[in-house]
Amino acid sequence: MSELVYLVADIGATHARFQCCEIASNGAPSLLAKPFILPTQNFTAATELSAAVTAQWPHLSFAGALFAVAGPIDLVSGDVTVLNTGLRLPRQHLEATFDCSVVCVNDFYAQAHAVPHLSEYRSVLNKDAQEGSLDAKDQPLALLGPGSGLGMATLIPQPHNQWRVLASEGGHADLAPGSFLEAELWSVLAQQHQHVCWETVLSGPGLVNLYRAISSIWDSAAEDLSPAQISAAGVQMADPVCHQTLETFAGLLGSAAANFALMVGARGGVYLGGGLVAKLADFLHTSPLRRRFDERGDLSAYVKAIPVHLITQSEPGLLGASHCLAKRFA
Repeated sequence: MSELVYLVADIGATHARFQCCEIASNGAPSLLAKPFILPTQNFTAATELSAAVTAQWPHLSFAGALFAVAGPIDLVSGDVTVLNTGLRLPRQHLEATFDCSVVCVNDFYAQAHAVPHLSEYRSVLNKDAQEGSLDAKDQPLALLGPGSGLGMATLIPQPHNQWRVLASEGGHADLAPGSFLEAELWSVLAQQHQHVCWETVLSGPGLVNLYRAISSIWDSAAEDLSPAQISAAGVQMADPVCHQTLETFAGLLGSAAANFALMVGARGGVYLGGGLVAKLADFLHTSPLRRRFDERGDLSAYVKAIPVHLITQSEPGLLGASHCLAKRFA
């Protein structure tokens, strides 16, 4: 390792990932060794989490750190809370623990910095448009990712091949049903949730919510299944309710992605990330996702020309965090 070693973190509601990073003289970041991964739900306080990290690298002094966290940043204090667990990470505590300057950012704000540097993704094409049919140069990009929650971010092109990233909490915008089935699902979900938003259905917990709502509509007894079990049974078509759940999930994801693309003018492309997308990439590639993305009424031709990509790269959150860190500390 060089004399200047930095720490990057990608902390979601399920896993907290940490990795050391160097910044080259040209400003390019380089991740070192393998990530250190902890289950987020095992920690209720920042002191416990930071102690586990310092124990992993007891002899390292960090030149700086960037924590990408699944939650909004307090613009006054710089503190951040993992939205779906309540784990609060005070920036002053982190700086005192690691004895360096610490920057806290939203996780999808950080992950968006990885998009221009991705090497592993799958394009989802439609029958009317071929990949590359739109001149996407100098056009905005959009990133969505269903995992423990639903993250969103926008990339705006800047001079000299640079990008400006705009953070978003669009996953908490109101769910918009796009079919009679989805309208009926919304009515069931509204009886169980105070606010039915995109994240209510497009996330790991959302997959369970969808499964239970579809079971209710089909008058079928819902089993106590995890998102992984629903996914496996749906992909293998071992259970009709699970399969319908995945089909509905894919359609809603396509609709949410198209809505976001229209709102931010993401004609350069839409990237779908998050743990669920990576695990369901084969299914999503042939699912209703692209058809629902393209069904935009008067603007169907507009969105049909927009590339849609499924991110399959390992640890895009840490990759993005490293580029975000380099931008802040270089």
